[in-house]
Amino acid sequence: MDFFLKDSDDSSNEGRQHGQKRKIVSILNKAGQDLTIPELCKKVRLSVPTGTRLINELRELKVIVESGKKETGNGRPPSLYKVDKNYAFTVGVTVLLKALSISVYNLAMEEVYSVRYDDFILENTSECLGTVSSRIGKSIGESGVEKRKILGMGVGITGRINSKTGTSYSFFNFLEDSLAGYFENEFHFPVYLDNDTHLIGLAEQVFGEARNVKNAFVVNLSQGLGLAIITNGVIVTGEDGFAGEIGHMQITDSFKLCLCGKRGCLGTEVSGYALEENFKDKTGAGEASLLALGGNGKDVNFRQIMKAAREGDALSISLIHQIGFKLGNALGNVLNLLNPGVIIVGGELVPAKEILSDSIKSGMIHTALSLPLRSCSLTFSSIGTDAALKGAGALVLRKKNLI
Repeated sequence: MDFFLKDSDDSSNEGRQHGQKRKIVSILNKAGQDLTIPELCKKVRLSVPTGTRLINELRELKVIVESGKKETGNGRPPSLYKVDKNYAFTVGVTVLLKALSISVYNLAMEEVYSVRYDDFILENTSECLGTVSSRIGKSIGESGVEKRKILGMGVGITGRINSKTGTSYSFFNFLEDSLAGYFENEFHFPVYLDNDTHLIGLAEQVFGEARNVKNAFVVNLSQGLGLAIITNGVIVTGEDGFAGEIGHMQITDSFKLCLCGKRGCLGTEVSGYALEENFKDKTGAGEASLLALGGNGKDVNFRQIMKAAREGDALSISLIHQIGFKLGNALGNVLNLLNPGVIIVGGELVPAKEILSDSIKSGMIHTALSLPLRSCSLTFSSIGTDAALKGAGALVLRKKNLI
């Protein structure tokens, strides 16, 4: 681990060579294929003798390994090299309103350990923070990964986050230090903090539908509503990290009180929370649903409503359609502003994509200009509901220039 922790910015000959080694490892881990010494030297712009020496030193450190021979058809086949994917690891954590998830990944972003706590309730208390910290520590221990091999930890948390300072403004805001600083003191490795929606955007950039896309929207349609904006290949975070709060745009006729303290926020009409509240209102007013048989539907959650919709429950289908149309209306407005090439809908409501798709498109037609709408495709995330968790793990590798 000293290899990644050592500062490569100093101007000494040793520092320069360390920087060259870091570049070799970076290129090799990003390549997606094993490479020969001449191929690596060309990419790093090194002479073959110098590159060979540095690569041999990396092999001695066990950072990279020989992986086979490249068939060339003539002469002696050259050796292929790759990064030892288990040389180091990254921890991903998501702290959401009703779930805490922790995963450990290797350098190939393969999951080596994962746990999800559905009994978790996020509260702005020291007791809740202590629970998060202890469960992270327990998970690292259970993963079997040596702590000295952990490059760092990425944490995605709901609410307002300043990713530059590692500060959480919505939860655990009573700390004297930043939340990232608190975790660094607890675990003694680098910690990077960001909004869970931005991490879904990063996951789509690295593993999903936003790969090789310069301009995209990544919608986080879950318990709440958020938006990651990718412009010219970069996730837009804004001055303080608050960019993408589409859930707090006031473009509906609703006067429902939002968690932010204001009324009329889009998230009160478009989210898993909104789906639950709308279901309660409708069944309370006497509308029929298979889910409400034998009760009044007050304890129904949005996952059950999605399942009922896929099984043909008319009320559930109607409510999801309404959410999709309102989301489409909002996206059409933002599409006019930023002209993305693709809109990717991710989050925990993705299992209802067959019901959401046409209603989102219909809503967009009502508000979007025809030309930017024509050049923008709508798709749904293929990563799954743990995209934010995978993005949290990838955040560490992105900071280390390894993906």
